[in-house]
Amino acid sequence: MINYLFRRRLAKTRDRAGEITLGDLEQARKVVFALFARYGDVIISLSVIKEFIRKYPDKKFFLVTSHQMYPYAHKLLGPQATVLSFDKRRNPVKLMKIVSLLKREGVDLGFNPWSSGDEARFIISYARKFQFYTGFQGIGNLYDRVRDYLKLPHAGRVLPAWSLDGVKRLVICPCSTAPAKSLDQDRLRRLLEQVRQRFPGVEITVAVPPQEARNTKIPEPVFVFQKSKAASQAFLNLLEGADLVISVDAGPLHLADKLGKRTIGLFGPTTPLGVLDRGTNVAAVRDPGLTGFFCGVKCREPRCLERLLAGDLLDCRVTGYDEAPGEIWELAQCRLK
Repeated sequence: MINYLFRRRLAKTRDRAGEITLGDLEQARKVVFALFARYGDVIISLSVIKEFIRKYPDKKFFLVTSHQMYPYAHKLLGPQATVLSFDKRRNPVKLMKIVSLLKREGVDLGFNPWSSGDEARFIISYARKFQFYTGFQGIGNLYDRVRDYLKLPHAGRVLPAWSLDGVKRLVICPCSTAPAKSLDQDRLRRLLEQVRQRFPGVEITVAVPPQEARNTKIPEPVFVFQKSKAASQAFLNLLEGADLVISVDAGPLHLADKLGKRTIGLFGPTTPLGVLDRGTNVAAVRDPGLTGFFCGVKCREPRCLERLLAGDLLDCRVTGYDEAPGEIWELAQCRLK
């Protein structure tokens, strides 16, 4: 029933969808954003929306997202935006209340960065004019794609500048939804050995999704991700208390970066140049043999991550940022010999 409502509304309002101009941005008084996407894409979008709010401080902003992402949105945007959340399957009444609010407010513009589902499009259709997030080609930088969509400038690149002194609490995030970007149990064990040797007595927490938690056999405490507001708030609290975060290319990497945490990013097939923001606290570690390549080869035993574990992951080498804009998107073969 809810999906039918979404489709019917979008069919009725499709004539209001179109490119939003700089003139539209200047004249608008109220703006709504809808974020219903993967973890990392939501954090990326929130970061750029924060830039948008800073550029247009005289406007009123609304952001609608899932319960799971609400704590992150509230933390990253602060009081500058009214953050609302709903679950279309469990509380359609909350959705109707949000719709009533948007109608009363008379929102001028709507955006749905990195959110192509019907619920995001439905929400922004209650703006007088809205532009769907579509049409980006090639690799590009994930943050700059949202900047282009919101007509924001690209800033200069600022690399991390921090040391590993005084690390007492450390969070490790070894899992991505993509197996090729994740550390398996053996690689996680070897990473933990390096960490214990480098930081004797450090308090370590390993954060993993439920399916991995069932198979994880390590002595360190394990935080289990759940799709709820309470679990997201608990993870946010965990990261805020950390002195160092080590993460593969996944949502927690972006969140730790935006919280200003010292972060080591473990990169396999994806490139730091395309994944990380222009100003970042992430020291990226990646096999130099992949310089210039964004690997799309589907493998379950990533040689790139295996070679990373053979070296010292804690030397905080900043690699991959000097790659040329014309990166090769490799889909056929592994480039590591």
